[in-house]
Order: sequence, then structure tokens, then C-alpha cells
Amino acid sequence: MWTSLQPDDVASRPVEELATCELPARWHGALRELGTHPRAGSWVVAGARDVAAALAAPELSVAPAAGAEGPAARLVSKMARFSDGADHRCRRELLVSMLPPVARVVTAAGARLNDHLLRRTATFDIMPVARRIAPEALARGLGLQPAAAGRAAVLTAALCDAVTPTLRPREGTAGAADRSAVELAAVLADGLGSADEDRITAAISILFQARDATAALIGTTILTGCRGAPRAGAVPSVAQRVDDVLRHEAPTQCTRRTAAAGVVVGDAEIPAGTPLWIFVATAERGTGVPATFGSGPHGCPGAAHATAIARQVVTVVEADGWHAVPGQRIELEPRPNLRVPARVLVARA
Repeated sequence: MWTSLQPDDVASRPVEELATCELPARWHGALRELGTHPRAGSWVVAGARDVAAALAAPELSVAPAAGAEGPAARLVSKMARFSDGADHRCRRELLVSMLPPVARVVTAAGARLNDHLLRRTATFDIMPVARRIAPEALARGLGLQPAAAGRAAVLTAALCDAVTPTLRPREGTAGAADRSAVELAAVLADGLGSADEDRITAAISILFQARDATAALIGTTILTGCRGAPRAGAVPSVAQRVDDVLRHEAPTQCTRRTAAAGVVVGDAEIPAGTPLWIFVATAERGTGVPATFGSGPHGCPGAAHATAIARQVVTVVEADGWHAVPGQRIELEPRPNLRVPARVLVARA
């Protein structure tokens, strides 16, 4: 059985590696005990009180670094997720207004997943499907035709793989990111029947934000199927398993901010210009919206969609007889903020 890490152990770990270093139950308590503290030129924020304060602080900026160039960088900079102030409020309002009904997206996810599973007869890695299903289903929900939705999912994957944070250097992705951004904008413009750049960017934002975290939620939940019931005689439902993953092994462990001005978070005075790591998953209380979705102005607008897609995908996969292969070695993608299984093998029982 794993033993919990002590505060000194956690404090000695590079902050970039915390999200994927151990099962979260091993180090969340120690990080909460450390609280908000400086580390290696940045600050770490942990615990329900301080996380909520940091996520609500207008002095903390999420905007990308200035000076980024190229179509992909310009596209990301115009997303609500990476905007501040009035720009953020306007862009988020548009994005929320465009979110398709959850039921429509779930129906699209189930239908597309059935298509993927029909071609499977032997043990396979479910993660490529998991990474594709959310953006594809959301694109269908936005009104794109099947072929266009599939293409949008592929291009979203290329964009995410090129621009999202990673602990290992990427080689030769800048050109691929720019080409994907340009083509993705064209696919969404055609699918939406609109040349409005703000609407196109909002639609791409929906697909972009859903891709990795929803895939992580799907893969991790499927893995819980081979761990057994948590209590004697109890067989958790898929909905319970999804909720347990969100609360105890959350896909999104932390988010980044930069102090645009001096700010007080909890008992800490953080000077202007300081980068922060806000460990949202350490704010989990066990009730309400899972802490991994964040709170405040930038709280995830697609929490219900991600949760419903994951429930639908895991239900369909397991109803079709596919289950995680017991005893497989699980490695996580080298990400500083997300816990994404690199591979999840499933086989028919």
C-alpha cells in the first residue's frame, strides 16, 4: 500500500513534476499542509481557501506571454481561456452561448464511439479514441457534418499536441501547429456557416479545452474498472467512478497564473511579476462541483459536457464487453498540469 508523502518530501520535488509524480492521495495532504509557499522563483498555491482566493483574484493573469507570433499563437491568445479582463468576459460569454446541449453531445459521442468499436476485435489502446471523441462529439453538437467533425477533431489534436505544456521538448511542431490552426479555422467557418472570427475562435476553444482533460477522465475511469469495488459488496456505477476520478485522481491538477500586480493570497504577499502554480485539485471538498474544474471567472464552462461524455464513453465501452487489461503498466504523459494516461489497453472479457 502506498504511504503518504510528507511535506518535506513534497517540498523537495520539482513543482513541474508534482502533477504526475505519484497518486494524488499520496501528496495532496502534504501540499495542503505546506499551503501557499514560494518555490524556485514561483509560488505554489494549495488548499480550498487559498485556491479559491487565487482563482478569483483579478491581479492574477492567465494571458499567454507577450510577443507570441504565428497563426496558432494568435488563435490561442484570442481564446477566452487565455484572456483577461473585459476581453475574457466577452469571449467567455460568447463561448457559453455557443455550447451545444449536453444531450446532443452525448448522443453524438455514443454514436461515434460505436463506429470506432465496430472495427475492434482484439486488445487495443483506447486512448487514441478517448482523445478524439470529445472534440468530435462537440463539433457535431455545434452543427458540423460527420466528415467535417472528424477532420476538426484531428486538427484539434494536432494543435493541442503542439501548444499545450509538456515536460519534454517538442521537435518540429511549430509549423504543424500553424497549419492546423489555419485549416481548423476554415473547417469551423464552413461548418458554422459563419465568417465571424470571434465565433470561429469560440468554437475552436470548445474543442481545444475538451480534448486532453476529457480523454484523461475517460482513460482513468476505465482503469478503475480493474481495481475492484472500494467496499465489500459495493459495485460502483460508471457515474460514481467518474465522480471518484474527478475528486481523487483529477485530470487537471493545477493551473498557471502570473501576478500582474502585487496580491495577497491567504497569508502570503505575492509580488508583481511572480508566476504561480495553483493546485486546484487540492481544493477538493467531496461535494459540489469537483475542484478540478476550477472556480471564479475562469471556472470550466464545459464541466457538465466533459462529465457526461466520459460517462457515456465508459458505459458504451464496457457494455460492449471491453475492460481494462489487469496488471498493465500505466505511464502518464509528461505534462506539468494534467494526469493523462499515455496508453490504456482494453480487451474483451
